[in-house]
Amino acid sequence: MSGSAEGFSAEVVGLDDDTVVFLTGELDLATASHLTAVLGPLIARGPQEVMLDFSGLSFIDSSGIAALVDSQQRLSEQERRLSVHRAQQGALRVFEIAGLMDFLHVQTGHVGNPASGRAAD
Repeated sequence: MSGSAEGFSAEVVGLDDDTVVFLTGELDLATASHLTAVLGPLIARGPQEVMLDFSGLSFIDSSGIAALVDSQQRLSEQERRLSVHRAQQGALRVFEIAGLMDFLHVQTGHVGNPASGRAAD
């Protein structure tokens, strides 16, 4: 399962508790709906934790943040969570300023690639 729009892609790798969504490109007004479409099935019946790997994401705006907040709220209602991994400095700064580090479970370590069994760098 994956989704893409011009300048953005979201690739779901793995199954069950080892699911990671790898994001690349720019998450903005033009692409946030694509992320929402990819996350929808995972929110409906996916893992306890939906892990997002931001290492390939070069930009995020308020529309992207809104999509993440909405997804986290929907997961919280099910006592599940979304987590952000490997975000670049620009995104980390936005999450800090917005007070979203804890709400979005932003991690600063690596997330593994369940398809290959190795850390994604």
